[in-house]
Amino acid sequence: MASKTHVDVSVAERRLRPIYDWLDNGNNKKALQEAEKVLKKQPNFQPARVLKALALLRLGKEEECIQHLEVVQAEVPVDESALQAMTICFKELHKPEKICDIYNAATKKDPSNEELLTHLFMAHVRVGDYKKQQQVAMSLYKLKPKNPYYFWAVMSIVMQAYESDEKLAKSVVLPLAERMVKKFAVEDKIEAEQEVLLYLMVLEMQGKYNEALEVLEGPLGEKLVSYVFVPFKKCNLLIKLKKWHESNLLCKSLLRKDLDAWEYYKDYFTSALELFDSRQGDANGEVDNSPEMCSNFLLSLMEQNEKLPRQLRGPYLARLELFKRLIDRGVEAEVLLGDIVSLLMDYIHKFGDKPCCVPDLRPYMPLLWFDRRKDFVEQVTKLVGLEEGQYCSSPQQLQLHITSLQLFRCISCHEELNLSNKRQLSLSLYQHYRHGIEFNKSLLHTDIASNDPYALLTAHVLCDLWFETRNSQFLVDALVILENALEFSPSNFHIKLLLLRFYFLLGAGGAAYKVYESLDVKHMQLDSLGWLLCTNIFTLGHFTTTANLYDITLKFFTINYKDSVDHMTFSYKYGSFIKIEEFIQFRERLNNSLHYAMVTVEKMLLEVLACRSYSQAAQVLVDMEICPEVDKISWHKLQDNRDLDVIVSWDPPSKQVTPDVVKTTFLDGVDFTKLRNVILRCLGAAINLGLSDDSKIYNHPGNNASAAVNGELKESEAKTHLNIFVKLFEEFQQMYRSFSARSSDKSLQNMISGPLPSRLDSYLASPSCPVILELLLLLKSLATDNEGSGHTLSNIAANVLELVTSNVQSLVGKVKSFTSHDVDELAERRVLLENFVYGIETISVAALLCGAGCNLINTSKTTLVKKGKKKKEIVNNQSNSQPHSVKSEVLNKVIQGVFYAAEELGSALASWEAYQDPTLQLHNLSLIDDASYTIKVAEKLTDSLKSSLKEMRQVVQIKVKYLMDLKV
Repeated sequence: MASKTHVDVSVAERRLRPIYDWLDNGNNKKALQEAEKVLKKQPNFQPARVLKALALLRLGKEEECIQHLEVVQAEVPVDESALQAMTICFKELHKPEKICDIYNAATKKDPSNEELLTHLFMAHVRVGDYKKQQQVAMSLYKLKPKNPYYFWAVMSIVMQAYESDEKLAKSVVLPLAERMVKKFAVEDKIEAEQEVLLYLMVLEMQGKYNEALEVLEGPLGEKLVSYVFVPFKKCNLLIKLKKWHESNLLCKSLLRKDLDAWEYYKDYFTSALELFDSRQGDANGEVDNSPEMCSNFLLSLMEQNEKLPRQLRGPYLARLELFKRLIDRGVEAEVLLGDIVSLLMDYIHKFGDKPCCVPDLRPYMPLLWFDRRKDFVEQVTKLVGLEEGQYCSSPQQLQLHITSLQLFRCISCHEELNLSNKRQLSLSLYQHYRHGIEFNKSLLHTDIASNDPYALLTAHVLCDLWFETRNSQFLVDALVILENALEFSPSNFHIKLLLLRFYFLLGAGGAAYKVYESLDVKHMQLDSLGWLLCTNIFTLGHFTTTANLYDITLKFFTINYKDSVDHMTFSYKYGSFIKIEEFIQFRERLNNSLHYAMVTVEKMLLEVLACRSYSQAAQVLVDMEICPEVDKISWHKLQDNRDLDVIVSWDPPSKQVTPDVVKTTFLDGVDFTKLRNVILRCLGAAINLGLSDDSKIYNHPGNNASAAVNGELKESEAKTHLNIFVKLFEEFQQMYRSFSARSSDKSLQNMISGPLPSRLDSYLASPSCPVILELLLLLKSLATDNEGSGHTLSNIAANVLELVTSNVQSLVGKVKSFTSHDVDELAERRVLLENFVYGIETISVAALLCGAGCNLINTSKTTLVKKGKKKKEIVNNQSNSQPHSVKSEVLNKVIQGVFYAAEELGSALASWEAYQDPTLQLHNLSLIDDASYTIKVAEKLTDSLKSSLKEMRQVVQIKVKYLMDLKV
């Protein structure tokens, strides 16, 4: 019998193999044909039927696929091949809950099948059903008493604690997990290191640090094989328990063994100074409980370090750290440790020719008081040994010179120079860069040149000049130098980041995007580095590039959920319980990313506003599943995932990104996304309002019954969409008033490494929101009996046209002013491009809402003609009681006014495109002796502008054509 079963399995595998091969090769049509061949011989062969469904799904026939799967699912398959194929189908259909259903049914049919129960557990992991995970894990353990299954159940309980109320978690859920593990510990059944780590995690989550310390020091601690983890965890627990004596002794012991263990230095200082503050003594004299004892201990470590063949940085930095902590506590540090300049110079003497020197010393540079800076600069300059006009003679001297320049910038030496001296400094730095090339002649393509920091410093100084003067020539010079440096060191991402920033500041979105592409930003960086370009390139008029960036970013966020779920299933499979928490936190951090929310909203708006017709806009809203009455974003959960330290900077603390700046820009980003999101929902509601009653896109939640009874729209249904529209209009109005009253932060404009100023400020400064509000008010008046707070339709229309016209005329005037040689067009280009983009967006919104108004009026007219008296009464509750001729006249006037404004806007763009900027003619720059790089930068700036203007003109032409055909 067993032999026959084996033969049947072999035959089944042989028949299915060609189908799998075609599916793996991407030839779904062949896979479908092969599946049908098998089914002709075996019509009830479940695996072949499911693979046929999978082929249909990949051919785009989703409905047929679902029908086949439902038939097979009703048969409750237990065959592993069929279940695995169904799992693949449901994954691709984004229905992971269905995987739980099929395995749940299969386990009921075959409850003693360990493999089926394992798959059911993993299915619950995918949907995050921790309670059912626990139940299935315990069923597995009862069936097969294995440790992994038992600890699957424990980990499932721990995950329930994450979702529970904190009080409930600490009083009920976590104690249960602790008892379960403790039972195994008492019975000596704990086998693996990960099981002990899970026990420690449960204890720490409850704040039971003493018990965790006992586990660490007891027999279970011997199962922890990591020689790094155990002492680190023990030290961490002692600090949490405030056992300063024990932690101090432990840190001293560990530091004698590892002089470079920085975390132990910090814990040592914390424990020693806490003992000092509390005046706790030590009978044996082994514990360091005073600044003097700390100083003596560091001296002993310094002596130990000096005996090493290769000295370590830890003891030198430890003295600076102690100095800083003593100053913070008001203790005279110089009496114990010596002069701060001497401490800094001791480190620079040993490590000044290493790239790590500046990052190491930077946190301690504020300790250098103003009256000591001159002494410090003199000593460092003497150590470098370069006279004015001299160049470095060795790679070591070159690195030491770079270190000195970066440290001088950190203490505001560059900031204190006047314009002439800064210009002279930039010239000197560039000459040093050119000379440093001789030390990098054999550089590999993937290496970073040692003289690159000269080019970066030159760019920073020129950027300072730009901030002070707003003369675009300084940024052009910086771009030329950086392009030159990138030619010799193509892997230096610091150069690329500055190029990206400077091209953006000059409004060259196309050039910035090419640099962004060369950075090869991928995976998590799409979120953490998205602020560099993705959220702002739209304002430069590169709509195609913007759409491409949005697609790439959203694809990453979409697949993140699937990938993180796979990581969790592997963590359970291999017993890496500690990682499960990290993966869940990572998934939630990405799902709640502000960048994700912003890009999602902006992508939808871009798609809606790019539509060429009203019907296309309605279809886009359906395809993108935009439901106006439902706000899908959890605003209170949004997180800031930006990496704002990626652009290297040696600016003094006054020009650095502070936590306040990070918080302010994040909140501005949230407010901007809220504003754009409510506009998107208003547009969705407006489009739905303009459709005929029998073709509404959305149904109000809870109203699943047919909206029509004997061809007649129910009165409640007729009012639902109007109520949603009015509610969203009022929400938008209130939000705009609230945000307009806020004060903007101008400090970001002079930060080279900080985030760009929020789009909220520029958007509120544009007339976009007032125009949209007036248009929505007009649409509301067309759809209701009242005329919107006492305004007549004519007044509203006049307000709309005045705002649109004045905005366009303002833009036209700015373009004309560029013909004057008194205006630095390049310096103003980014702001003007942003204003034009908002102007075009406003025209697009106006066209869309005019289309909604036309449809609303035309639908009302048609309905009144076709329906009887009773039906007129119902419709009249939704439509304006004013004569339709008045409505039509007013709306046609608005359409005509927007049409003329769009034409004028297109003419202004064409005029700008024809204008040749004199600042981009070939320069005879004092810094650059190779004109080819200047030409290269000038071409990039010019090409980028032409590309922006071309795309904007194309969008305007589409809207002009749309408005031309629009009429009530």
